[in-house]
Amino acid sequence: MSGGIKGRLRALAMACAMAGAMASHAGADTPPSAAALIAALKLGPEVTAGWEDEQAVPQAWLDGARKEGKLRINGSWEGSVFREMTKPFSERYPFIKINYSRGSHDTRVRAALIAFGEGRYIADVVTGIDSEINEFRALDALADLGSLPNIRNIPDRMRSRDDSWASVRLRYWCMSYNPTLIGKDEMPKTWEDLLTTRKLHDGRLALWRGVSSWLLPLWNEKGAEWTTDYIRKVFKIVQPQRRKEGARALVNLVIAGEFDAALASAEYQVKERIDKGAPVGFHCPDVVPVTASTLGALKGNPDIDASRLFLNWLLSKEGQIAQYVAEGSPPVHRDLQKLGFMPFPEQIAGKDIAFRNPELLDDDIKAMYRVLTPLWEAAASSASD
Repeated sequence: MSGGIKGRLRALAMACAMAGAMASHAGADTPPSAAALIAALKLGPEVTAGWEDEQAVPQAWLDGARKEGKLRINGSWEGSVFREMTKPFSERYPFIKINYSRGSHDTRVRAALIAFGEGRYIADVVTGIDSEINEFRALDALADLGSLPNIRNIPDRMRSRDDSWASVRLRYWCMSYNPTLIGKDEMPKTWEDLLTTRKLHDGRLALWRGVSSWLLPLWNEKGAEWTTDYIRKVFKIVQPQRRKEGARALVNLVIAGEFDAALASAEYQVKERIDKGAPVGFHCPDVVPVTASTLGALKGNPDIDASRLFLNWLLSKEGQIAQYVAEGSPPVHRDLQKLGFMPFPEQIAGKDIAFRNPELLDDDIKAMYRVLTPLWEAAASSASD
């Protein structure tokens, strides 16, 4: 667990002594762990207004969940993070026993889909569906989430039009840089500026293999023609290092001075290193690429009311802030996005957002890689000559 998360958890532990008083402030039924969140973050009325209203659900769901008594969740959160972030949920609904499983995309997502196709359920709720969204749809495997009161908290483009999935946490994919090698004011202010920022040319910029994290959102936002022309110019003019390491490892190499900057890095990866005193910064050009982790409930699962209660809670302010404190993930709740619940709000505020809609992953990502793959392979061939 990162130092930043540990610090937030220590603050929560200290705040628990204030939980009773804060519960009466936010609402008479606010769980102690949620009241501790409010105290630790010193949340004011602009956040706590309507806190308990978001927890109002049909009595039939409560009655049904009591009979079900359990909930199976396949997720990508670390086990310790999941336990911490779901404390308020467990305090609200102590009659629901959660069986949480964390695994790879294959074991978390594909295995659940295959089982559904065979008429079996190995999970009720699945997170991180992302690139498999259309396969779930092809099997009509996703329950309708339109009845969740808190689905309205999610911006329209961050949930499906037919209410089959919703985003649960965001990732802002920008650039990490070493301020001892390149100044903040020298970083490109627009994506086009990268082509003329000579301090990042000739191998001083590392290009992460997960290019779709930043390029596909731009593809969706700016169009195929602009993005195709742009990435060709990046390889020809900037000539970045083509790297096979993961995004987190590249942040460490930026800190070590292996190169001046890396494209792309997630905000939480950089914040963890800054909290430890490392020489690294986070920089976003004029259009900010954003991806989201998506979730859904399997249609017809035997714990559908418990599934509804969990998903509705997770999309509320309480669930989103609990996740933010436990993991550092920026929330999808529209009100919390406005209030700066992210590590680097100054890098996001006032800029256009390019969102990677998971429903477009099938066709757009194939078209993008038809352009990208020859450029990537040519760069690798040239580097080995």
